Amino acid sequence: MPRAVAEDLARSLRQRIDAGEWSGRRMPPERELAADYGVARNTVRRAVEMLADTGAITRHVGRGTFVNGGVAPSVAAIVERIEGTSPADMMEIRLLIEPQAAAVAALNASLAELAAVEEAHRAAEAATDMPGFEACDAELHHRIFACCRNELLRELHNLLNVLRHQTPWQEMKRRSFSEARRLAYCAEHGALVEALKRRDPDAARAAMHAHLKSVEANMLGR
Repeated sequence: MPRAVAEDLARSLRQRIDAGEWSGRRMPPERELAADYGVARNTVRRAVEMLADTGAITRHVGRGTFVNGGVAPSVAAIVERIEGTSPADMMEIRLLIEPQAAAVAALNASLAELAAVEEAHRAAEAATDMPGFEACDAELHHRIFACCRNELLRELHNLLNVLRHQTPWQEMKRRSFSEARRLAYCAEHGALVEALKRRDPDAARAAMHAHLKSVEANMLGR
């Protein structure tokens, strides 16, 4: 009998999905669906598993269940999907995007933009605590993306910054921070700034990659 109930529930949920009720968005949590249908949560779980097996939905541990296909999701729906992205996933994306952005910045930046990047670097060197350093560090990376002269790339970086201000990321930053590491990060920033000033895209790419691998090692123990 429980399986029959779960199958009926799966059919009902599929009808709602096909009607576009949650297209491109997160479905309600199991407890909410259980209350709506008057069934146990394990029944909802079985029904959701059935839908996942058909490819109608995708489940992300800790983030929720999302509907696949249908109408193209809005930007807001995409942002909703990636909320709760893990620090490990964040570092993987940063390593894909930021070294290449540094290379582009080396070629496209104006003298004024390069001066602004160096100014943020000097401010980070002068910072005396973690909040001050983190603010300057974020500004340095923001200014490097601005040097790329690519609005979409800059906004992608702004989105990454939003994710970096989520609680798990900030807690890991606090735990991994030390004066020795601040000095090491500043030295890495310095190498990056010098590569940008030389207009050397390969060196800028390598310097950014080395810096991010250092951050990854300190935060994730890799």
